Amino acid sequence: MTATTSTLPLWPLLILALLIALGVRQSRDRLVQPKTLVRLAVVMLALSLYGVASAFGAQALPLLAWAAGLSAVLVLGRRALAPRILAREGAAVRLQGSCLPLALMLGIFADKFVLGFATGVGSPVVHEAWFVAVASLSFGLFSGAFAARAAAVQRVVSAAAA
Repeated sequence: MTATTSTLPLWPLLILALLIALGVRQSRDRLVQPKTLVRLAVVMLALSLYGVASAFGAQALPLLAWAAGLSAVLVLGRRALAPRILAREGAAVRLQGSCLPLALMLGIFADKFVLGFATGVGSPVVHEAWFVAVASLSFGLFSGAFAARAAAVQRVVSAAAA
């Protein structure tokens, strides 16, 4: 009888390294176009929703939990998550560096990793309603935080333009 061993593929580690590099970059003051933040938020929301639907199906529980997470962070976290704008420079804004984007990206990565691992090993927990709800809610919260940050910058830019 031979023992089989599973090894972690290299690609998740490469994605993790890329996310860390992007997060470290955002920990420094930087000049950004508000539309870039909006595009990033839209991409994160789309990937998050796709991840929930592909993992759990287009069913009521995961989609409602995802929407609840998104709504909660947009309503309750919009001020707390707003990046500090240091200055406007033309159409761009200079944002104060923050480790929050890194934490959000690592949170999404950890959620996706745990879900992928549990699915990969055939864990029955991925079919439990509480797990589906918590995972979906978490994806909504994390991706919604990017949307809340983008919306906060967009509000400041729009108010200054008026």
